[in-house]
Amino acid sequence: MHHSYLDKYARGTTAIHGLDARVKVLFSFAFIILIASLRASGFEFYLACLTLIAVCLIAARIPTVYLLTRSIVVIPFAGFAAISYMLTRTGGTTYWHSGPFAITSEGLIDASHLLARSWLAVSCMIILVNTTPFDQILKAFRTFRLHSILIMLLSFFYRYLYLLWDESERMQRARNLRYFGGKPEKQFAMLGHLVSSLFLRTYERTERVQMSMLSRGWDGSAAHVKLKPFTLQNVLNLVIGFSLLIILWWISTW
Repeated sequence: MHHSYLDKYARGTTAIHGLDARVKVLFSFAFIILIASLRASGFEFYLACLTLIAVCLIAARIPTVYLLTRSIVVIPFAGFAAISYMLTRTGGTTYWHSGPFAITSEGLIDASHLLARSWLAVSCMIILVNTTPFDQILKAFRTFRLHSILIMLLSFFYRYLYLLWDESERMQRARNLRYFGGKPEKQFAMLGHLVSSLFLRTYERTERVQMSMLSRGWDGSAAHVKLKPFTLQNVLNLVIGFSLLIILWWISTW
């Protein structure tokens, strides 16, 4: 597997990449909890959060276009919830009304808050994954006493995504070499065949991987190297990070 779709920049050498994984995981989840727990936030709060995201991007040398293209994934999920907010919230100026549905100023404000918070949370996770190798994130979870089965599932899920992507690239390459055009209905039929074949091939490949693991003595638990002990520098970095979160909370009270 020669590609790195999810964590293209995870092996960088910047100062953010060099931070302890536990510090980055704690800060990221605390940031998400902060933006999700605040009921009402003004423009200044979102501007401060956006500034923090931009500073992290620059410091980690992650292209802005990369973040924007990866964060598009939030639109289908948060978009439906935002539409529900927009059509069901009452209060303020009414711009449109039809039966039980109405578009009001309060509904538009709530929908914009939801979209902004969802995008900030996804962007934070993208930066975390692209500044910390996934195995280091799993080690941090293990340090925080997350259940070993859940950690194992996350590990296999992460590897299966790359397996799925690798098989899809192979099948798409084979299709492009053998396909010379055709009617739209034939193209849809071929697409359905490719999708079904893709999952069958990846399933068979994962079975072979599992059998090879069992033949090598795998007993259901993965051997791992523990992270280094938490140092005073890590504590200082964590204090600085939580100080930034306190400043964000203070800005939200304006």
